[in-house]
Amino acid sequence: MNDLKELEKLMKEHPIIIVVTLAAMAAGAMLGAVAFYQGWLG
Repeated sequence: MNDLKELEKLMKEHPIIIVVTLAAMAAGAMLGAVAFYQGWLG
């Protein structure tokens, strides 16, 4: 559980990290969905 405390501290100090991470995850999910529907994956 010590890791969670460290993570919490990091989030309070660098909230931009969470925003960037969420944005990257959303972009990746969108790209994956587009690639799937376009048939780029074969």
